[in-house]
Amino acid sequence: MAHGNDPRRTYSYGTVSPDNRERFQDALGLSTRSPAEPTIDSLRPSDDMPAEELAERGKAIRDDLSGSLDADLIEELLAELADEIRRVPELREIGCPERGHTPYQDLITAGWELVDHLSAVGFFQSAEENLPAFTDDHIEATTEQLFRMDSLTGILSDLGLPEHEQLALVTNIVNASEQLSWWERTSDYPDISELGRDDYDDGIVQEYSPPLHHRAMEGSLLWIDGLDWHLWQKEVLITQEMIEKGVWDVKSMLAGVYLLGDTARRLADGEITDENLTTMTTASTAMMVIGQEFLVDDVAWIDDSDRAPAEAW
Repeated sequence: MAHGNDPRRTYSYGTVSPDNRERFQDALGLSTRSPAEPTIDSLRPSDDMPAEELAERGKAIRDDLSGSLDADLIEELLAELADEIRRVPELREIGCPERGHTPYQDLITAGWELVDHLSAVGFFQSAEENLPAFTDDHIEATTEQLFRMDSLTGILSDLGLPEHEQLALVTNIVNASEQLSWWERTSDYPDISELGRDDYDDGIVQEYSPPLHHRAMEGSLLWIDGLDWHLWQKEVLITQEMIEKGVWDVKSMLAGVYLLGDTARRLADGEITDENLTTMTTASTAMMVIGQEFLVDDVAWIDDSDRAPAEAW
């Protein structure tokens, strides 16, 4: 669930409000002077600061892979995934799917194959072993580097995301940092075998718990996979506002899945620097985590204050 004091107030559903933009810029120490309709490019820092720590971590991810990434396979899967992401806006018109229809499940076939491949070559394990969890310092460092990358806006534009949605994806990484902080590396959670009876619910079974980045990607796909049935079953409770918010959460998750896959493809082809490998692995995973966190409150857990009004008898 989304944690903290009214987290929706700082979350941007595709459009960044002036308050959220100012909150984001203050957190990164960026100039608050910006165009009335800012974009990622308009907020790009003028300097080109070295990112030595990010580069060291990226090199370690590259060196610690247990297998070889298949660039051709990943490119094929990304093409399929991109086609599905471009049709996400259609989900607003669909509303609640009819029984037996699977417009949400159909989005993620290529995503499952991508998870399997990245897991098989040790990408997720290497990322977790060489990257910190979502600390404030790491979020800020990678987001600042994200603004220096030339490729991000082009990728997101090709996926059909307009500039205001691109900016929302990035600002949410910083503005939803509290939600990200609840996601730890698997090794940082206590193993239940080492806990007393009273603390049993606070631990995990280490050997059965995937790495953080794996959990983010597979968790995103699982949430999307279950939406067809959930929306049909709860149709009487669902409002158009829930659909609108849920579609944005899905788009956030799928954008993260695609960007992490594209990062792996570039790594396989030798087209990405070490600092950008760290940056994109972190940022894309954050997008997937944030989408899950807010989807729970936006669509999955429906309370009386949000649900559609009951019909009068």
